[in-house]
Amino acid sequence: MTRQKKEIEKRILEIQSFIEADQELGCGFSPAGAYADAERESDQLFEKLAHLRHYESAEAMMFDCRGIF
Repeated sequence: MTRQKKEIEKRILEIQSFIEADQELGCGFSPAGAYADAERESDQLFEKLAHLRHYESAEAMMFDCRGIF
């Protein structure tokens, strides 16, 4: 399961990096909804990662404050 989590994290990072690079190269002039499919895939992967980490949702995982201090 650890390998699966790492692969999901890597794919999410790839998607986010692609979107950021494309926006940077295009000077922010992308058409509305240009990244909708990529963002949807990223969101689905983030939900899957949250469940693999034993959270009830991605939102619960993002707002978990354990280990911050």
